[in-house]
Amino acid sequence: VLAQLGNRVEHALRAFTPEDADNLRKTARTFPMTTHYDVEQTLTSLGIGEALVTVLSPRGVPTPLAATRLLPPDSMMAALDPATFQGYVAANPLQAKYGTPVDRDSAHEMITARLQAAKASAAAVAAQAAAGQAPAAGSPTTAGGLNTMTPAVSQRKDREASTNHQAGALRPDAAAASAVSTTVCMITEPAKPYGAIARTVRAQRSSCRHRLAKDGSLT
Repeated sequence: VLAQLGNRVEHALRAFTPEDADNLRKTARTFPMTTHYDVEQTLTSLGIGEALVTVLSPRGVPTPLAATRLLPPDSMMAALDPATFQGYVAANPLQAKYGTPVDRDSAHEMITARLQAAKASAAAVAAQAAAGQAPAAGSPTTAGGLNTMTPAVSQRKDREASTNHQAGALRPDAAAASAVSTTVCMITEPAKPYGAIARTVRAQRSSCRHRLAKDGSLT
């Protein structure tokens, strides 16, 4: 990563063994060439807070090597008192944009407002019904303020009501005639050739239609 970025900050190195001396020479060869410093001697003579530094220039070229004294951060570890904190906040350039708090309606507040409006509308519909007036358009259909039936349940109820209405509209004699016609129209003849069977079926169907038309139940 250091070779790719080109930024090097090397603190003091000490050579106490032949292996340490080899590592020191290898480290010195990795720095940019300079005639101002003896890199090996400088690395072993650096003190606390000192380092050899080279970084990338704006053109992407490593800068010349420089022996640098690093300053520690000048800050405090304790929390700021409220007056100092408010002073920093007031002087911040973002204070004009973010200084005013914005309290938008939450989803819970929106849903609660809708439920309350629905209950109020349901109460108005109940009052109109008690007074004998027609409910206003778009009013809820239940006293609780919301329709408790889903569209699928409502459609199923409508189909059941329609089926029951049609079944109640049939007269008892029509149901009896339907049962009689089913019994009369059954083929009871013994096995015959195909032509005879076809004639018998047509004759029995004609007889069934004649009897039903005479009863007046079905045409």
